[in-house]
Amino acid sequence: MLSTKTGTGNRIEDRMNIAKTVATLLVLTLFLSALFGMLVIMPVEASSIVYVDAANFGDTGQDGSLSHPFDTIQEGVDAASSGDTVHVAPGVYREYVQIAKSSVSVVGEKGAVVDGDGIRTGIRVGALPPDYAENVSVSGFIVQNCVKGVVLVRCRFTRLRDVNMTGNAYNFADYSRQVNDIDVSNTVDGRPIYYWVAENGKQVPSDAGFVSLMNCTNIVVKNLNLTKNGQGIVLKYTSNSLIQSVNVSNNWDGVYIDAWNSNNTVVDCDVTNNLFMGIYISASWQNTVTNNRVSKNNYGMYLDESSSANIIVNNTISANENGLYFYGESSYVAGNVIRANTVSNNIVGFSLWFSRDNIIYHNNFVNNSDQASVSDGIDRWDYSGEGNYWSDYAGEDLDSDGVGETPYEINENNRDSFPLMGTFSFFSFPWREEDYYVSIVSNFSILEFRFAQLEKMISLDLTGPNAASGFCKVSFQIVLLGGPYTILVDDSPLINGIEISNGTHTFFYFMYEPGIRNVKIKGTTAIPEFSSFLMFFSAVFLVAVLLRVLGKSVAGKNSSHVR
Repeated sequence: MLSTKTGTGNRIEDRMNIAKTVATLLVLTLFLSALFGMLVIMPVEASSIVYVDAANFGDTGQDGSLSHPFDTIQEGVDAASSGDTVHVAPGVYREYVQIAKSSVSVVGEKGAVVDGDGIRTGIRVGALPPDYAENVSVSGFIVQNCVKGVVLVRCRFTRLRDVNMTGNAYNFADYSRQVNDIDVSNTVDGRPIYYWVAENGKQVPSDAGFVSLMNCTNIVVKNLNLTKNGQGIVLKYTSNSLIQSVNVSNNWDGVYIDAWNSNNTVVDCDVTNNLFMGIYISASWQNTVTNNRVSKNNYGMYLDESSSANIIVNNTISANENGLYFYGESSYVAGNVIRANTVSNNIVGFSLWFSRDNIIYHNNFVNNSDQASVSDGIDRWDYSGEGNYWSDYAGEDLDSDGVGETPYEINENNRDSFPLMGTFSFFSFPWREEDYYVSIVSNFSILEFRFAQLEKMISLDLTGPNAASGFCKVSFQIVLLGGPYTILVDDSPLINGIEISNGTHTFFYFMYEPGIRNVKIKGTTAIPEFSSFLMFFSAVFLVAVLLRVLGKSVAGKNSSHVR
């Protein structure tokens, strides 16, 4: 009996559990059905077309419909919602179009023209901070006669197709710092835009009208003429790339190295007549800017927030409002090296705001209205016992070493303790992946410099004012030219020269009479000449080939004789 009661109790409990499970499933099913029903009956916002036609001017019933289109593009953009398309009929639209919302397409039929009347921007895509305009598409327009044609700022995933920018003061600019989709169907004055994202190991084609590199590596930009844009060339998140022998002129900004770029090189470029900045570097590091000519810009070279460990060497920076300009208010511009540049005839030679520990030496500051200005900056203005040349320095060189005895004062926290008594010149010689150099400090101008490997000789033609005696301080690596040495001035041996060697470098200081002078420094050893090196190994290779041929010939004759 006990077992029977127990079995019955278990069956009842099982039935109750099943009932509970069924009830739970029923409730869950009803809930999901209700939710599904809500999803099914919830209205979905459909995309629509907003129509624009300049020919419909004066229609008081304009509502963006096909029968009553707006007569301006801006009205169409303002009326569009997310997912809508603004359809623009052929015609000339004399307006400034601002697209500050997301997921809107603005499509121009063939013949749709945005004209700025020479005073306006054409099309601007971008929201106000902190927002971004996202997934905007603009296609099928001619943008002409504007101050700025098309400008991207605070936008991302913008898609540009078949936009022809022509006859604008500054055709195209991208200040967005974000990824956008822009292909070569877009042109500036008839030349394609190359807007590369995540490319590697390529060279920009020679027909480029505008270049942007986003998250790229090992790109070559060479022998181009980039002009009349918001920026000549833009780098964002790009590394190990080369910009060489490019003319960047008559843009709003020239070379624009913006946001987290590293190990790029800008070399042998002409950066002139750009309205605002010649070469701009922001939040980037370990880039090299060398042997460029930077003139007639508002800012010749501008280093902005967090830019560090960049090398600016051997550039000519002249006739700008500001030659060099460092500004790091929120994050110091720090640890950059600025050497061997000639900074001349600018309003301000070098301005530093919120800078730290930049090393500035061997530069020539010549005839700038204000040679240097520092605000909240503590930087180093000399290195290894030599500083910079300042054309307004009034100190003396009592010990004849080419360095003034009294510091050049910039402000209470910045001084050049070892100002040079003459301009600094720098000549380099690449050899077997190494750079060898000769540096010269002189109060005379260098008309010609020569290094003759075969003759083991450095030769200088110098000229200076007839009323002043000249001096020259020459330094070079001993491996480049080794001693003992002979110094000739106009082919006469120099008697009163000073020679110092530290084991790796040789330093000469000597003086001469006014006028045009030829100076020769003759050594007894010199770095091997490449042609001699090549001829030697070529000769060895030819001898080896001849011996091999002769060996085969002899072996063939012996084999024939055996047969």
